[in-house]
Amino acid sequence: MAAVPRAKARLSEALAQGQALKVDQLKRLFGEDGIEILYEHVKPNEAGEIPADQLLEWLYGDGQGARMLSHLEVPGGATPRGGGDSPGGKSARTEKDIEKFGMLMEMSKTDEALAEYRAMAKDLAEEFQDKVANPTAEAFIEQLCVEKILQGALFVGHVKTDLDSIAGAIGGACLWQGTATRAEMDLNGEIMYALKWAGLEPPPFFDDHPGAAKPDAAGKLLPVCLVDHNEDKQMVPSLRDAPDRKKRIIGLIDHHALAESMASEKPLFMDVRPWGSMSSIVTHAFIRGNRMIPKAIARILLAAILSDTLNLQSVTTTNADRFLVTVLCILGECDDPDELARKMFRAKTEWIVGLGAYEMTRGDQKDFTANGWKVGIAVLEVTDTEPVLKVADELLMELRILKVEKGQLKNGQHDRRKELDFAYLFVVDVTQQLSYLLVAGGRELALAKSAFPEKPLREAKPGLKAPGNTIRAEETLMEVGGLVSRKAQFVPAFFAALNGGFSCHKEPNSTISEELAGIKEEDEVHAAIDALQKESFHDSVQVVRDYTRFREALDAS
Repeated sequence: MAAVPRAKARLSEALAQGQALKVDQLKRLFGEDGIEILYEHVKPNEAGEIPADQLLEWLYGDGQGARMLSHLEVPGGATPRGGGDSPGGKSARTEKDIEKFGMLMEMSKTDEALAEYRAMAKDLAEEFQDKVANPTAEAFIEQLCVEKILQGALFVGHVKTDLDSIAGAIGGACLWQGTATRAEMDLNGEIMYALKWAGLEPPPFFDDHPGAAKPDAAGKLLPVCLVDHNEDKQMVPSLRDAPDRKKRIIGLIDHHALAESMASEKPLFMDVRPWGSMSSIVTHAFIRGNRMIPKAIARILLAAILSDTLNLQSVTTTNADRFLVTVLCILGECDDPDELARKMFRAKTEWIVGLGAYEMTRGDQKDFTANGWKVGIAVLEVTDTEPVLKVADELLMELRILKVEKGQLKNGQHDRRKELDFAYLFVVDVTQQLSYLLVAGGRELALAKSAFPEKPLREAKPGLKAPGNTIRAEETLMEVGGLVSRKAQFVPAFFAALNGGFSCHKEPNSTISEELAGIKEEDEVHAAIDALQKESFHDSVQVVRDYTRFREALDAS
């Protein structure tokens, strides 16, 4: 069998490199009952993984594991060979056992999803094609009662635009006969790669479309459906600041928690689900309404789900995402979603690193508040962390600047109460599913230790100068490990610490008195910002920085 040599090689490689089987792989092999028995006798690591060599030794070394799991369909464990243990008191491994273990370790999450759902998805796709021509009664009701609500609306995603918000707007506009727009002029490399692969053009910028920021030829402003966001601070600015915003927003399609600021003057259409991608919700709506998904639309929705779920590896991934990826692979004629994901992530990494430290710390950055503390969390998802950490010194300084810049008011004044207390950058290696946290100061270090206890710390870059007096250079990078999701893992960890009695050498900025709020601190960050403001200029896209002059200003302060 051709798969067996490949599986042997994969298993040999895994054993040589000390690789481990993940929890979901173990569950598929042994089931919930079997994995409990396994954990009693083979100690897992902190992520619940079992090294391949230890697992095989327990199963086959003396036959103990195989006998314990004899009631389960475990490789080599169902029935001892020859009516008992093999010669030497060991259970023999068959070629089939090796194949099963090796192929299991070789499979990606998308491979697993395709293997599990392909037959069902194929049947659904064929049935779906028939239903498009002859809609069911339920689909007719869906079209009559739901789809007309959003007809003619502008669909727009969030600022800090990602692929899910672009694909969701495109897919939503196609389904509900509206117009897709984007919230920002510039799009990242991953988005541009996915659009080209799908054969689509970028949607127009929201403000440029008639009826969006300004009335159209008929003197009207068009209704709006938000996709992939609901917080007002994530809205395209022209909509966020519009006095009639609550009247114009008629729909919301999202997979995030509802913000306290989300409100409307009239009832609106809402489809908010706890799935890994908003594009999964749009795909489901197509199927529910028996609406044809054109190949190009299927492709952009597929790319978005793979992006938002980190190729189905994120903890936010649900069975809905896995199944719909399988359906979209069929409809979008994609034979190798793993390769698509790899190319998208590579394009994003190259684009991100080319932006410079300013954009790298702000491109996907969100703020959160807990117990009076304000935390800024930026995330970089890359396929190679080395190019990012090469500029760790610049990234750490930008994080420190970012905290202060949040206190800038529109009238030119400064309010320290609005500054961030903590600013972090998580560098997520999407291929290895590992994260590294850049720690920019003493406050950040204290909270990081509380949120992620016992995680190792090291120097973010060889020869790095400590970014402040309350942190050492060898404490500037924390190896967070297998946590990769801001929404499901990073934020909850910080919130648990902040709401659990956290304290450090400084009080929250929100507690600063009104008299002191407008007085800048005399430190190197403020001095560098003041020096840089004399050399920098603003345009509609970004602040242009010269890092050579910046470091000279910082050293001179």
